[in-house]
Amino acid sequence: MSYDNMLQKALKLHQQGNFDEAEKLYRQILQTAPDQPQVLNLLGLIAQSKGLHQEAVSYFEKSILKDFSNFETYFNLGWSLFALGKYNEAANAYHKVIKLKPDTKEAYNSLGEIYALTGNHRKAEEMFHHSLNIDPSYLEAQSNLAYLSNDINKLEQLCQQHPEYSASAYRLALLFQEKGNLSKALDYAVKAAQSTPIEDYQLLAGELHLKNQHPESAKVYFCEALQLNPKSVSALINLANSEPDAKAAEEMYKKALDISPQNFDAHLNYAVLLHNQNRLSEALEEYRQAVILDSNSPEVSHNLGTLQRQMGEFTQALGLFFNSFSLSPDNPRYAIDIAETLTIMHQTQPEQAEKTAQRWLEQYPDNIFAQRINAAFKNKITDTDSKYSQQLFDVFASTYEQTMNDINYNLPFKMSEFIGNISGTIIDLGCGTGLLGEQIKRPYNNLIGIDISEQMLQKAKNKNVYDHLEQADIIEYCNHLPPQAFITAADVMGYIGNIEPLLQKVYPHSFAFSVATDNKCPNYSLLPNGRYVYNKQYIQDTLSSCGYQNISSKDCVLRTENGQDVLGTIFLAKEKNDES
Repeated sequence: MSYDNMLQKALKLHQQGNFDEAEKLYRQILQTAPDQPQVLNLLGLIAQSKGLHQEAVSYFEKSILKDFSNFETYFNLGWSLFALGKYNEAANAYHKVIKLKPDTKEAYNSLGEIYALTGNHRKAEEMFHHSLNIDPSYLEAQSNLAYLSNDINKLEQLCQQHPEYSASAYRLALLFQEKGNLSKALDYAVKAAQSTPIEDYQLLAGELHLKNQHPESAKVYFCEALQLNPKSVSALINLANSEPDAKAAEEMYKKALDISPQNFDAHLNYAVLLHNQNRLSEALEEYRQAVILDSNSPEVSHNLGTLQRQMGEFTQALGLFFNSFSLSPDNPRYAIDIAETLTIMHQTQPEQAEKTAQRWLEQYPDNIFAQRINAAFKNKITDTDSKYSQQLFDVFASTYEQTMNDINYNLPFKMSEFIGNISGTIIDLGCGTGLLGEQIKRPYNNLIGIDISEQMLQKAKNKNVYDHLEQADIIEYCNHLPPQAFITAADVMGYIGNIEPLLQKVYPHSFAFSVATDNKCPNYSLLPNGRYVYNKQYIQDTLSSCGYQNISSKDCVLRTENGQDVLGTIFLAKEKNDES
């Protein structure tokens, strides 16, 4: 078969989408005519269509060495370099296109995308306008310019006028996601993904389904993205993250790493899986790989620190937590990690823990957790209990009940058993996720939950136990208690300290609550773990001074900490010495 016939046959196969057969013919041609720039360019396009951009770049560069004048090859080179994240090199390729053919609107548009991605919005806008000067009807540049300007109205107009052009819907989805309107973002992402099967569109639709709490629908889109590109690392990672079977998830992470050994997200997510399986040494290695790839990720330092703490390496863990905190000081999760680790260190290295806590406070005097841990180490009563509790439990809401289960927390059952069945209105102060509410709710009572943490209240709401939930500081809320209500507070006093102001507001309502007790302490003390402990007699005396006459109590184990029982007392205080 002649060269021309082979090339025509290969081109026909290429146009039909039969890339493998076309590639075989292109390679046969190169065996007899190795210096054919056109064939090298076509091989590059096939590699590009398969997502093999590094291979594509190699072909395009070989083609250019044989023919410096083909602007299309430079454009193809720019496309693959862009896909590889080599933005400066891609920009150089597009500038070559413009030099060879100044009216190439696509090159200006691609340059605009590079400038937008790298934060140079002025140059991006200039490039998009250049593109539109060549062709005012060019939809890609119109859509890009509207997206750059956050012009939702313009993008919606483009969607209506050109429904077949799905890129506008995709960009609308991105904008609505940035603005926090996840429902509308999902609508446009689905419209784009269903209109045009492109890997990025399917991935965005899947990710937004996840954020809108539709995991099964998300999985469908991730699978579609993987069908479009079997080497899609993002699709593999997302599918692994949503896979309940740990073994299957692990295989997907490994496949992603085989495709892209330097992928940060794959290493990080695989490390989390190994960590959750208690495969600590393997998880440690994956976290370390992630740190090498991105040393400025607070999440990696946090996860690695959690693992080091679990392995008893408290000094290393603390350093990693401080690194997370320094990278993201407004994230309370990282401050809590520091405080918890300092508390553990304080048991064996009190002087070192106190010095470290003091330096932390000096550097970040406004941080509520730095304030709290220093106050706790000095047994110094603090006036920031409410703010501390709010931030603490907003962070802990997602894992609170699992943590309570791990420390054998069954106080709600013991408290319910002690106070018996209550009719009428019950106000559960510091209701948290509703653990006590589940125990004391009856068809014949009206249960109201009060908590300072919005995240804890959301967890309680999902249980459908409470008749009403309200976010409020419990002491302020008690300024306006309804008459005859029965008041409860399970495991709340440990975050309050001086309980007299609360008792004065609650009186004369019947009040059931728990406290951690240590009869050796004077009245109450702030422990190094940031919780208050009380002298039992102080509680009795304070209740009496507030007017309560009928006071009963029951000693019990509240929970376990570091393998030790935490002793406490449940009190039931009533106004008079009768059952009224």
